[in-house]
Amino acid sequence: MPCAWVSHAAALFNERPDIDIGIHLTLTSEWEAVKWRPLTQAASLTDENGNFLPLITPREGDDRRCLADADWSIDDIAREFRAQISLGTAIFHNVSHVSSHMLKHFKDFDPRIGEVIADLCMEYGLADDAFGFGLPRIEGYSKFPRDTDHRTSAFMTQLAELSSGTYIFIDHPAEVSAELNAVGHEGYEDVAADRTTCLETLTSKELKQCIDALGIELISYRDLYR
Repeated sequence: MPCAWVSHAAALFNERPDIDIGIHLTLTSEWEAVKWRPLTQAASLTDENGNFLPLITPREGDDRRCLADADWSIDDIAREFRAQISLGTAIFHNVSHVSSHMLKHFKDFDPRIGEVIADLCMEYGLADDAFGFGLPRIEGYSKFPRDTDHRTSAFMTQLAELSSGTYIFIDHPAEVSAELNAVGHEGYEDVAADRTTCLETLTSKELKQCIDALGIELISYRDLYR
């Protein structure tokens, strides 16, 4: 919700009521050139320029600032998450759930934040998702190489090896754009190559044929909650 193109996204997705929408609760701004700010006056969550900090918790080899080391306020987080959910449910017609940005669930960072989210979900009638309520997550393909043929082949191999059950796959498919090309940070400079290759993989005819041949049913979050 703090990102620049949410209104445009709402205009697109509201024409497709068959597509399920989730609100990705956000407290960080990890990219170097593209920055996000809170929707509220949340000084305890921002840097000196008013942007969210880059990280939630420290990462090995990454010395950028993180929320864990800041004097953050639970009240600021509660107000910010309420604003994000309120905006999301107002402009998107098919919101079913919330998720957490840059970690499995904010309750893992601090249980008090989990309580805030649970209360807001109850109030707004949304599911509180933590990677599909603990569904086993399939990798699909390795991070490298960023190659469509390799990723498609790896994904088909992994699908063929699955036993019966319900699984979750998570990635970031995207089309080439000037904005995407500007996204990145030290240690992850090839974001565009990663995410456009993901899109090419997920829309490949070969992968679709494999899914059909294996009898795999693709479901939405809304289907899962039902």
